[in-house]
Amino acid sequence: MNVLISGCSFTQWPLYVGGRNSCWPRFFSDLNPEYKITTLAEGAAGNQYISDSIVRHILENPHNPPDHVLVMWSGVSRLDYLTSTEDPNWVELLNSYNFFRRGMGNDKLGYIFSGGGVGTWMNHPVSKNIFKELYKVSSEVSLGSINLMEMVKLQGFLKSKNIPYHFMSYINYWNREERVSKNGDFGVLQYPELDLFVKELDFSRWIFRNEQRDGIYEIAQELDSWQDDAFHPGDAAHQTWAQLVTDRVRQERG
Repeated sequence: MNVLISGCSFTQWPLYVGGRNSCWPRFFSDLNPEYKITTLAEGAAGNQYISDSIVRHILENPHNPPDHVLVMWSGVSRLDYLTSTEDPNWVELLNSYNFFRRGMGNDKLGYIFSGGGVGTWMNHPVSKNIFKELYKVSSEVSLGSINLMEMVKLQGFLKSKNIPYHFMSYINYWNREERVSKNGDFGVLQYPELDLFVKELDFSRWIFRNEQRDGIYEIAQELDSWQDDAFHPGDAAHQTWAQLVTDRVRQERG
């Protein structure tokens, strides 16, 4: 079975944050050696890139569609910007920022990632100039709309192509909490303006830890399993999540 995966640094494998080859897709692969796994996840990526990466890959490979898609959605405060890479001087500046990636299959485009409302963009002059102004004119309602819309759009695309999928969220933002992460994520249910997106999502296709819709971040809290940065989950959390995903995929595929 061909499995296509995308996400942010919580999903990035085999090139993982800090250079470590340790993330839930790695353990998912170990548990399912018969699967052929393609990963598109990128550190600091937001939900625009995550959705785009799946759509683009499928459109670019029309004769070899995935048998199953797995997406771990990133934070709802993240912004991605798809920029031109035709100016070499601009590309040189972008390459000095750790979270810039060339567009898949297109040498004229590249994505620059904010990493969140309180993210990596604040520490680099190029990204700071871009995202400072974007966040200045944003609100949690606008950010939530942008990010939830990507989930709705990818859901519709995959269903239109009859491609089985499962979605997940790296952290539980399906609540009314004012703040749920260190990089600016918030509970989306506190804003009635976001209800139309949430209600459109088919949560029967989602994988959660429990009925409260906890994700891998909450598993890391439960197990006290962290990487050195005390934000990214450690191996025990990733192994636990990989088993959850494996059980769900096997159950539904028979």
